[in-house]
Amino acid sequence: MKEITVFDLDKSSPDICSMLNIAIMNLPTGLFICDKNGIVVFINKAYANYLSIEPTEAIGRHITDFIPDSRIPHVLQNGRPDIGAIRFIPKTSSRILTNRYPLYNAQGTLIGAMSMVVLDKPEQLHILQRQIESLGSKVNSYARRIKAALEARYTLDSIVGASEVMLAFKQLLLRFARTDGSVLITGQTGTGKELAAGAIHNASRRSDGPYVSINCAAIPHDLFESELFGYAPGSFSGARKEGKAGQIELADQGTLFLDEVGDLPLGAQVKLLRVIEERAVRRVGESTPHPVNFRLVTATNRDLGKMVANGSFREDLFYRINSMTLALPPLRDRLEDIPALVEHTLGRQGGVRCSAEVLAIFQRYSWPGNVRELKNVLSYAMSLAEGNTITPDDLPPALVMGAALQGGDKSAPAERLEVIRESSERNAILVALRENRWNVTRTARTLGISRANMYEKMRKLGIRRHAERDAEGEHE
Repeated sequence: MKEITVFDLDKSSPDICSMLNIAIMNLPTGLFICDKNGIVVFINKAYANYLSIEPTEAIGRHITDFIPDSRIPHVLQNGRPDIGAIRFIPKTSSRILTNRYPLYNAQGTLIGAMSMVVLDKPEQLHILQRQIESLGSKVNSYARRIKAALEARYTLDSIVGASEVMLAFKQLLLRFARTDGSVLITGQTGTGKELAAGAIHNASRRSDGPYVSINCAAIPHDLFESELFGYAPGSFSGARKEGKAGQIELADQGTLFLDEVGDLPLGAQVKLLRVIEERAVRRVGESTPHPVNFRLVTATNRDLGKMVANGSFREDLFYRINSMTLALPPLRDRLEDIPALVEHTLGRQGGVRCSAEVLAIFQRYSWPGNVRELKNVLSYAMSLAEGNTITPDDLPPALVMGAALQGGDKSAPAERLEVIRESSERNAILVALRENRWNVTRTARTLGISRANMYEKMRKLGIRRHAERDAEGEHE
């Protein structure tokens, strides 16, 4: 179908062209047109009113004669629209919001430019300006949140410990961080694999890029591929109609950390291997590759070698992610780091400290839960401690007994059981006393025992710290 232009209308129907000219001239929206040299060839009444001139006064003159800082020359120079600028009109001391557009003929040659007023009422401009400022503030806030979400929180300083084994670990971590190869971090649960991954990113040349951390064990298998690789529009029921980029794409130019990589489903392992080899992601339901450039760091507490042998982990992927291996030592192999770990953990708690007896117990215990268990024990002890010093009475009974056994206590089994029972009973009574503000009568009632029995248990278990307060409490 042939395109109809104003020139065609001029030749075939002068009346229509005249009507068009009248309509534009009388539009309530201000509009003017310049030729390719910036000379005004048309201006309607509304725009002329902004300039306090008659339309005939502007024809044949350069636009900068009326608007010295006009953006029209820039539009003519670069051939691109200039949208949404607020323009001050000196003659009327008014502000208008205008859009400017280049004009091209049928052959694609630039022949001029036009400017159109979008808003001219001060109250409209003020409202729009406030909305723009509000949106700008929100965009900046979201940008900060996204940046924070894609940053590694941990650095090498986050890894506490100066034992020989930890110093060797940190030195190896720094050497690996300076390369761009894949790193596999191994270690028992609670040893700090996530800290090591963040430290690798922040010590690498990709530290300014995004850091995307994914816990493979936390994602349901049926959602894994769409979460990791993204999906195309309409790929499955409930999918976003515009599709979604996967976590791998978000890691472009940065680091992708796959925690608990041993929990990757076999199907996802195949696709991940393809991404590593091709350096491109294909979203679910889409064949178009999306190029990506990231550094891969993985972590596991499982024996991937055994998983390869039994067929639950792909051998080719294992060798891809295992080019460099960092083995985090368990806490029992670096007991000399415990005082520093305790100080680091309690440092945010306003002067709370552990007694020498507690530190001695900690260094006799084997810590099967590693650093995470130590932090949990300290949290438990702080909830029971009176004052700023954690004592053995504030520790979990099982830990105290475990430390005694592992430290060489050769007591008979019945004697050890009695120690555990008494320690548990003592902790239970202490908790009840604190909940009842050290009122013995109320505490005895809470525990379902007589007041005399309560005093006997306190005497037997050595709970005397608040005897004076107890005496006062009897009269409450």
